[in-house]
Amino acid sequence: MANSYDDIQVVDDEKLADPGEYLADIPARLVSGVLGLMAFMLACVVGLFAGNPGYVILVRAMIAMVVCTIIGRILGMVGEVCVREYVLRYKSDRPRPQKPSQLVELERAKQAHEQVVARMKNAA
Repeated sequence: MANSYDDIQVVDDEKLADPGEYLADIPARLVSGVLGLMAFMLACVVGLFAGNPGYVILVRAMIAMVVCTIIGRILGMVGEVCVREYVLRYKSDRPRPQKPSQLVELERAKQAHEQVVARMKNAA
């Protein structure tokens, strides 16, 4: 396993928007939509196999879709809250590590060296 993480881009949390803005209620809407459409499709297929008339199949499918959409919205919101709590707990348990003092001193020395080199190039 490589010890170099040059390909990882560190994003500063302060620059990001409020998590409520970009997480919104996408998982809740997605789960409710999928569950509602699955209920509609399942009610249509079962109604066709049972030999029910078309209007009965559609009415029952619409009722199943509405009920399952509501249930899906509730399940999606519960899942969203669980994920947010897990992410907050994960971040609080694993704070960003501080750089070792030797590395900080080395970076300062490197910057000072680069400044001296730049001044020498400008003077020449």
